[in-house]
Amino acid sequence: MSQAATGINYKEGGFGQVDNRFYDRGPLAAVLIRDYRGAATSLAPYSTGQGSGTPTPDMNFSPFAQDGELRDDLFAVSMVDGDWVLNGEANEGWWGIGAMDEKGGPQRSSDTKDDDAMILQSNWPFDTDLVSQSRTVEFTAVEALRPLLIRLRMNLPISDGSGSALVEDPGASDFVLSQPVDADSIERQLLLVFARKKAGNYLYHVEGYPLVKLNKIGNFRRSKTDADAPSLSFRALPDPYHVDLDASDPDSGVLVPALYSEWVGGPAWNDLAVTSGSS
Repeated sequence: MSQAATGINYKEGGFGQVDNRFYDRGPLAAVLIRDYRGAATSLAPYSTGQGSGTPTPDMNFSPFAQDGELRDDLFAVSMVDGDWVLNGEANEGWWGIGAMDEKGGPQRSSDTKDDDAMILQSNWPFDTDLVSQSRTVEFTAVEALRPLLIRLRMNLPISDGSGSALVEDPGASDFVLSQPVDADSIERQLLLVFARKKAGNYLYHVEGYPLVKLNKIGNFRRSKTDADAPSLSFRALPDPYHVDLDASDPDSGVLVPALYSEWVGGPAWNDLAVTSGSS
């Protein structure tokens, strides 16, 4: 493109345009977890299969209802009149981890390694490629005596092969759980749900990790000011059932493998849509 003869100043050119409706922080956060059961628990946004080439793939999973609000059928258990009871309605089998430490909300960490190709003629890299990537999710759930959290710390399953809950009821008589000596590789899934109000409406941001494994347990420390609860860290892994539209050509309808997905929705998000007649 050739150089223009005349330009525009910073203000009129929109170089300082910002929009705090896209700013995302605050205390409204929830972590949901369930055991991974392959295709039965697929979080793939679409379901027509990898490389199908179908112009209009079928919707598979979304954390939102059609009106943009959060789904009301996610939880396996809920509190009713102060009691934690199994959800008697059809549901997605998720468990909320409950309260989190003020500074122990879900932290997502990415680690990358690259390899530089060096040549004799220069001290600068001739080329570079990423050779390793990883992503972990870490949080500190402070309701440490919940049977769910004890099972997570001990890396025990929270459901059986058919999805039925294995987590003990709070207050159960003779309650005891023990850390197994033999190692077991428990596969989980995570949903991180964040909410923030904009102009009186909710804006939701949800991250879905279709396959994770526990990779680190933090230190326990009991004191007058600290909950006796460790941080739990989960490593994201590829799930063969998790596919999404090819971001480089979304109109093709081709689905490609994906590591994890992010959804944004809610009435406040809907309000951002360009209105009819806007230029």
